[in-house]
Amino acid sequence: MTGPSDVVVLADHPIWIAVPAFAPAIVVAAVVVYIAAKNRQKSDDNREQ
Repeated sequence: MTGPSDVVVLADHPIWIAVPAFAPAIVVAAVVVYIAAKNRQKSDDNREQ
């Protein structure tokens, strides 16, 4: 028979509970990158003309 474990688990929650907190930040970052890429392409087109 084994003795009691010295490890105490204070919280056990999967990563899926944290996803709703990070999802809006990821969406905002993706939109900013998309807009920056579109503006960069637009400025490159204006320089060629």
